[in-house]
Amino acid sequence: MRLGSIQGQTLSLCLLLAVMVFVGADLAGQAAVGMGLAVGLMIGSCNGFTLQAVIDRRAPILATSIVRLALFSLVAIVAARLLGGSIWSVVLGVGLAQLVMVAVGARQGLRA
Repeated sequence: MRLGSIQGQTLSLCLLLAVMVFVGADLAGQAAVGMGLAVGLMIGSCNGFTLQAVIDRRAPILATSIVRLALFSLVAIVAARLLGGSIWSVVLGVGLAQLVMVAVGARQGLRA
């Protein structure tokens, strides 16, 4: 992982966002929701690394996208069950991580 890579920046921003969301939700008395969002952000931040591995192996994007979607959905559901919270907060966190990755990618694209 390169320091300035989209994946590295996404991971860093998602970690920062996860901490901020958890602390904010805890202060608001919603620690379980904050934990779910934080865990989802961390799970979702790994998507860029799996996508890069797919590209490096020259695997078909469409087929692997379906597999990655299923994998991340399964991991989010299992994480939510292990946390004992609702699934929606973890899945929402995964979605937020994808938005972070898009924003980082767009920012790098505009600078290029």
